[in-house]
Amino acid sequence: MVDKRRLYLMIAMARFKDKKTDSSVRISNYHQRDYIAMKLIVNFLVTTVAYILLLAFYAMYNLEDILSNLNEMNFRPILAVIIVFYLVFLGVYTVIAFTRARIQYVRADADLEQYENALDRMNRMYREEDRLSETDDEDDYDYFDDDDED
Repeated sequence: MVDKRRLYLMIAMARFKDKKTDSSVRISNYHQRDYIAMKLIVNFLVTTVAYILLLAFYAMYNLEDILSNLNEMNFRPILAVIIVFYLVFLGVYTVIAFTRARIQYVRADADLEQYENALDRMNRMYREEDRLSETDDEDDYDYFDDDDED
C-alpha cells in the first residue's frame, strides 16, 4: 500500500531538487564570508568596467565640446569629479552586491536545511514502516503456536 504522505513528500522533494538544489549546493559549498567576498570582487571588476564604458560613452557623446575646449580645460577638477563619481558608483553597487549575495547565501542555506529536514522525515517514515512490518512478522508467528493445550 502506498503511503500518500510519503508520496507527496517524495514529489515535493523531486520538485525542489529539480529547481533549487544545483544553485543551493553550489552556493553552500562556500563559507558565507568567502561567498560574499567572491561576489564583491566580481562586483568590483564589473562595476569598474561599466563605469569606464559609461565614461567613454559620455566622452564620445560630448566629443565636439571636449575637443573645442581642450586647451582651456583644467584636468585636476575634472579628474577629481570623475574619481568621486566612480567611488559613489562603486559604493552603491557594492552595497547592492553585498545585500544580494548575503540574501542568496541565506536562502540557499535555508533551502538545503529544508531539503535535509524532508530527507529526515522520509527516513523516519521508512523506519516506522520497517518497525511496523517487523512487529507484524512477529505477530504472525504468534498465531501459529506449536503448543496444543486443548
